[in-house]
Amino acid sequence: MSQKQLASLNEATKRINIWCGSVRSGKSFVALIAFLDFCLHGPPGLCAILGRSERTLRQNVINLLFDLCGTDIDYKIGYGELNIYGRKVYVIGASDARAEGRILGATYAGALVDEATLLPENVWRTLLDRLSVDGARLFATTNPDSPYHWLKKDFIDRQNELDIAYWDFHLEDNPSLSQTYIANIKKENTGIWFKRKVQGLWTMAQGAVFSMFDQSRHVIESPPGLAREYYVGIDYGTSNPCAFVLLGYDPTLYPNIWVEREYYWDSKKEGRQKTNAQYVADLVNFIGEIPIEAIYVDPSAAGLKTEIRHSTRWSVLDANNDVMEGLHLHMRLLSDGTLKICKACKNLIGEYTSYVWDETAQKHGEDKPMKTNDHCEDALRYVLYTRFQHGVYPVRRDAPAPQKSWDPMGDFFQPGAQQRGRGW
Repeated sequence: MSQKQLASLNEATKRINIWCGSVRSGKSFVALIAFLDFCLHGPPGLCAILGRSERTLRQNVINLLFDLCGTDIDYKIGYGELNIYGRKVYVIGASDARAEGRILGATYAGALVDEATLLPENVWRTLLDRLSVDGARLFATTNPDSPYHWLKKDFIDRQNELDIAYWDFHLEDNPSLSQTYIANIKKENTGIWFKRKVQGLWTMAQGAVFSMFDQSRHVIESPPGLAREYYVGIDYGTSNPCAFVLLGYDPTLYPNIWVEREYYWDSKKEGRQKTNAQYVADLVNFIGEIPIEAIYVDPSAAGLKTEIRHSTRWSVLDANNDVMEGLHLHMRLLSDGTLKICKACKNLIGEYTSYVWDETAQKHGEDKPMKTNDHCEDALRYVLYTRFQHGVYPVRRDAPAPQKSWDPMGDFFQPGAQQRGRGW
């Protein structure tokens, strides 16, 4: 460990101990070591590990626990329980305010919180109420967020009043990182994410969401070729506009990912609304003979999803609607040149320059864009984050090229068509 990590480990003796800073700065590792030491030597009683979901906790915390402790821990996945050095530890996913119910009624001696700014405020406050064993401690890690976030305003800014220890960490504080990796992280993060995830600043998101968008760099005349994989994203609307985007992906081409075409129906502008059946008919015309791997749809659009499944053979999936992480990925793909937009997508291109942060929400500690001029952007985000959230991986180079020879409205594929990704 670095000197800064060792110092924070020795100083983590307060009721609330918070490690904050840039990504991969070593804060999570030292917080976990502090929590393990507490499990061994702290006062007796139950402990808890909280994060956005049990899945993210397995990825960020529990896997590392196994690496550090081996057979000294036992994880009962279905029960959300860990046994660490003989101490029972509950694993609690807290994606929304309802998670408070999983804490009420319990008494805890200690807790570890992963990505604290992502916890609902009521869950954090209830957890503090339940840390009632004499000598109880909370160990938390977080990346910076808005300076108006409740964690910053009500706790970190009051560290001199409350029993809180707080440390700022940066990439250079992690001795395991190479200079090449640090340089790449700095290049891959732009705008608000550079300030927060690299510089470790609590700063507001202001102005245009996609401030790095440049038509001369990001708009291309036509697709670079026939893609290996095609996807459609749909942002559904009846009184609001409805948008489809067609995205192509091929790691052997440049660009790797591109938006090939768009569909946009504004019922207010056109003077009439369309039914789900009419939207599906438009979708069939929009896709034509292109072999689609999957269609990612706004999770709330239940009626449209049912109509698509009833009328076609396409694979229809709920999109991952994590707005901030989706926007982060979108920005990275634009910044590194992976994503391009074809010139014909006029509505999408226009939204890039008018898509702005909601300053009113920011003052209440919430990051979100204004819900205007966002329909094509939302449709694109659904595809990008749902398909590529774990990375832009190469497809098989020996895979056959797509063939345009099947009927989405029919009961059977036409002779020679590929049965790829249809959900059969």
